[in-house]
Amino acid sequence: MVRRCEFCDSPVSADATTCPVCREDIAEETLERILPLLKRPEAKEVRFMGIFGRLWGVIRRPSATYRDIGQRPEAAGPFIIILVNAAIIAGLFLSLSSKVTTVVVVNATSGATAPANVLVSPQGSYFVMLALIGMLPSIMMGIIYLIIGTAFAHFAFKLAGGAGGKMKTLSIIGYSILPVVLLRLVSIIIIIVVVPYYPTIIDFSQGGSLPYLTQDFVTFAYTSDAWFMIDIVTTAGFLWTGLLLIFGIREAHDTSTIWAVFVSIVCTTILILTFWQIH
Repeated sequence: MVRRCEFCDSPVSADATTCPVCREDIAEETLERILPLLKRPEAKEVRFMGIFGRLWGVIRRPSATYRDIGQRPEAAGPFIIILVNAAIIAGLFLSLSSKVTTVVVVNATSGATAPANVLVSPQGSYFVMLALIGMLPSIMMGIIYLIIGTAFAHFAFKLAGGAGGKMKTLSIIGYSILPVVLLRLVSIIIIIVVVPYYPTIIDFSQGGSLPYLTQDFVTFAYTSDAWFMIDIVTTAGFLWTGLLLIFGIREAHDTSTIWAVFVSIVCTTILILTFWQIH
C-alpha cells in the first residue's frame, strides 16, 4: 500500500517526514506513535456514511467515521441517540417497577386473591403509561444537554485552534455520547438481576397505596447497592465518550492529537464531576 501525503495526496516513501512535493510536515505525532489506536487513517478510508452507518462506525472505526462527520455534519444521528436514550430510561423505570408485588383477584366469585407482579396486574397499564409519558422530559433534557454541551465544547475547540461551525460540534458531541446510552442497557440488566423485590406487597384496592408506594419505592431503589453499580457503569460510559471525543475533535475540527487529548480530558472531567455532583 502506497503512503500518500495527507495534504496534496502525492506518493511519499514510508519513512518520509516531509512531503517532497508540498513540503508539508507529514511525520506522525508522538501520541500517534505511542498509541497506534490514535493513528490517523488514510484518506481513502473515508467514505460517505448514512446515519446508521455512522452509529456503528463510531464504535468500530471512530477515526474514519468522525472524518466523515466533519465533511457532512447533521443533527439526525444525535437526535436518534436522544430518542434511544429516552426509551432506555423508560425501560429502566419498567424494570424497577417489575420489583413491586401487588394483590390481584383470581376468583371474582369467591373474592380469592393472589400476589402478582405489578406489570401484569390491572395497574400495569398505569406504569407503562408513566414510562411512555416519562420519555418526553427525557427527550427535552437530552436536547437541552446537547445544546449546552455543544456550546461549551465549541468554545473549547476554538481555543484549541479547531476549525468548523457549531453544527459540526453538535454532531461530534451527539455521536460521542453513544457509549453512555449503550451502557445504560447494562443498567437494565443490573436492575433485573441485582435489585431485590420490594419487601411490601402493595394492595391497590386500598386508598392511598399509590402515593405511599411512589415515595417509599424511590427511596428503596436509590438506597440499593445496585444503584452504585449503575453509577460506575455510567462513569465508564463517560470515559468511553472521552476516548471518542479525541477522534472527533482531531478529525472533524482539524486539530493536533495533543490538543484533542487535552480538550477531551477537560470535557470528560467536567462531565463526570457534574454527574456525581447532581446525582
